[in-house]
Amino acid sequence: MILMFLSAILMVYSAQIFSLSFSIHGIKRAILNTPIELMHNTVLFSEDGIHFNKTKLENTVLTYYQNILPRYTKEYDVDFYYYNLLDGSMCIEDECSGVEITVNCKLTLVKDFTRTMYYEIRSSN
Repeated sequence: MILMFLSAILMVYSAQIFSLSFSIHGIKRAILNTPIELMHNTVLFSEDGIHFNKTKLENTVLTYYQNILPRYTKEYDVDFYYYNLLDGSMCIEDECSGVEITVNCKLTLVKDFTRTMYYEIRSSN
């Protein structure tokens, strides 16, 4: 009887580990394989130079993650931090050449998955 009980506990534990592993790898694939075209489509060319269109970038990235991440996690948060590429300072105006995107996904009560990606416009040729 004890062996059956231990076997049942082991099977439940194995299923939970598989579920957690499946979620982590799905989230990693979704985030690391974010299409670079999402960023290319949000670049604006102006007389002042090249910069990101903040509104379009945020809408595009959020829509992409809203379509993919709910398969793997129920709670997630996407944060954007814009900065100037020349000096690394925070960018508060609309003409920013760098963006830091942080995705935080809640997996369990004690385990979160966080990934930060940096996208920069380095050349204006």
